[in-house]
Amino acid sequence: MKKAKIFSYLTLFVILIGSIGIDLTTKNMAQKDLLLWSSPKSLKEYRGASIPIFVLGEKNHTQDKFFLGFNLTYVRNQGAAWGMLSEWDDRIRVPFFHCVTLFAVIIILYYLWSTPFNHRLARFALVLILSGAIGNFADRLRFGYVVDFLDFRWVLPLPFRLNFKIDFLNLAFDTAAWTYEFPKFNWADSMITTGVGLLLFDMLILDPFRRRRGEQQSSLLHESIA
Repeated sequence: MKKAKIFSYLTLFVILIGSIGIDLTTKNMAQKDLLLWSSPKSLKEYRGASIPIFVLGEKNHTQDKFFLGFNLTYVRNQGAAWGMLSEWDDRIRVPFFHCVTLFAVIIILYYLWSTPFNHRLARFALVLILSGAIGNFADRLRFGYVVDFLDFRWVLPLPFRLNFKIDFLNLAFDTAAWTYEFPKFNWADSMITTGVGLLLFDMLILDPFRRRRGEQQSSLLHESIA
């Protein structure tokens, strides 16, 4: 059992280091190859390239044809998700995000340490979340912002007609198609999202199953003793 735990922890450590390595490497490549111009006076003044990688269909808003596109687009995110709080003054924004990220890392480490060994999926999910938090925190320390470069967008024709339009977080429904430009993200964001999804699956699906199985085993044990 001790060897199994050591192997499990080593595996999680390798996943953690590997995920952080992929994140920092891809961000360095984006910083090198996609940043066209940057002002030495302000981090908010820059120009980044957008390189099409994958296109399926034709983006045509008048005919509402299906479209799916993936680009590499350089963006500096100085705030939280979807750029929230990025307009704060740097004297407040920078220490705020440093403190929040450090607090989040400490909380994740605590839950990772206290999670039972047999909750393998939960520990794996926490490692993914931790790798993403560290990767984005490293960006804030060395750049003062987070490098985002993964860019997905699509147009999906709707099978029914709508007579209203909604604009929320760059999300828009019109009368004939769903047109959406997903907020730019990076590998770290993907790991955080994947980790949260797996953690929710463990909490909502696997944990009740483990409890029922434990209750059944306990009941069988009492019956055998009786």
